[in-house]
Amino acid sequence: MPKTKKNKKRPPKKGKLKKRQFRFKKLLLLCLLIFLIIHYRTKLSAIILDSIPGQFSSEHTQINHTSTKTKAQNAQTKSFVKISPQGATLYAQADDTSTQLGTVNVGEMVTFLDQVGDYYHITTNNQTTGYVSKNEATLFNQTIHDKPTSLSQAVIVLNPGHGGDDVGAMSNNEAYYEKDVTLSIAKAVKKALEAAGATVIMTRDTDQTESLDSITEKAMANQADAFISFHFDSTDYANSVSGVTTYYYYNTYEDLAESINQQLSSLLPLENRGIEYGDFEVIRETTQPSLLLELGYMNNDSDLQTFLTSSYQNKVAKAVVTGLENYFSSSNQ
Repeated sequence: MPKTKKNKKRPPKKGKLKKRQFRFKKLLLLCLLIFLIIHYRTKLSAIILDSIPGQFSSEHTQINHTSTKTKAQNAQTKSFVKISPQGATLYAQADDTSTQLGTVNVGEMVTFLDQVGDYYHITTNNQTTGYVSKNEATLFNQTIHDKPTSLSQAVIVLNPGHGGDDVGAMSNNEAYYEKDVTLSIAKAVKKALEAAGATVIMTRDTDQTESLDSITEKAMANQADAFISFHFDSTDYANSVSGVTTYYYYNTYEDLAESINQQLSSLLPLENRGIEYGDFEVIRETTQPSLLLELGYMNNDSDLQTFLTSSYQNKVAKAVVTGLENYFSSSNQ
């Protein structure tokens, strides 16, 4: 056989070799970059989220979800009937020709039993059962939570009475407005409650005007375990009356009033005038446990000098904290 020459492969030129090495390095760098982006995308997202003003960090978002879940575990939806601004007639039967049992107060939240034709079957605050016309009432649902057993489980809504254009009562020399003192004392109570582990929401934390409807809506929207409205009283005659009064509207919350008033009576230097039924919108037109505290008289010079002090306001804060702690702990008894 004739011999054939074998074609020998020539080694690549130096220029081509460098190009291939460069492309390989670029590919390696690109793969590394993709790996790093995938690996750290969660951390990058958290850093970006935390850097946006006004946003929750990823950690805060987790805490909020956990808190909501815990509170929702002991919740149930209940039906209520709200009486119209004109009030309502309570009938013995679902018929306006039946016996009239009396009238139901304006804006009262009553327990819904069932519906018969154009009438709601209800139980009122004073435990009278009867029927009101749908024309004089509104049916709605509200999420209600079991009573917490400690402050650490509780949401407390605080309302510093008045504010903005509504100055409230004034001191005798007109140097002090009720709206300013209520805000100061609410802030002291908020600080003490948060130190005890409660979640606290203020209906206002600056000098702003609030409608009464918006106040009750905030308490209900935040599903308050307790709502407290702070006020200071006044009379027609200067320096004629002194003291502290605790008001409740719904009979079922009389024990809450007793618990907090007992502490106010024990800790405050002013006369304690006890607990009383009070027909005030902020504690009437709500489904949440609610009280209104009158913590002294604006037009009593002696009361004024007492409740303007930080010592007095801190004692109010301590009384509210201890009163709520005792009220919630009674759930276990």
